[in-house]
Amino acid sequence: MAKKVVQTELEEDEYLLLKKTVEKKSMSLKSGLREAVHQWVTTQIPLSEDPLFKVEPVSTGIKTDSSRLDDALYKEKQG
Repeated sequence: MAKKVVQTELEEDEYLLLKKTVEKKSMSLKSGLREAVHQWVTTQIPLSEDPLFKVEPVSTGIKTDSSRLDDALYKEKQG
């Protein structure tokens, strides 16, 4: 995959906080910035554009009854 170089400026306190954070996680500044950009970008995508919500259901051939889901998950009877 092709990569692009991105350059920016941070305030001193932003830089020190970033540096402290990546050091705690034993990461490089580059890795920390990539992770931060990835997390920010993924929160900006509307749900309507999220590929997860475009997945079509697949038939497994197994019949299910969602009305009894709480019974299975929580061992409780609805009543």
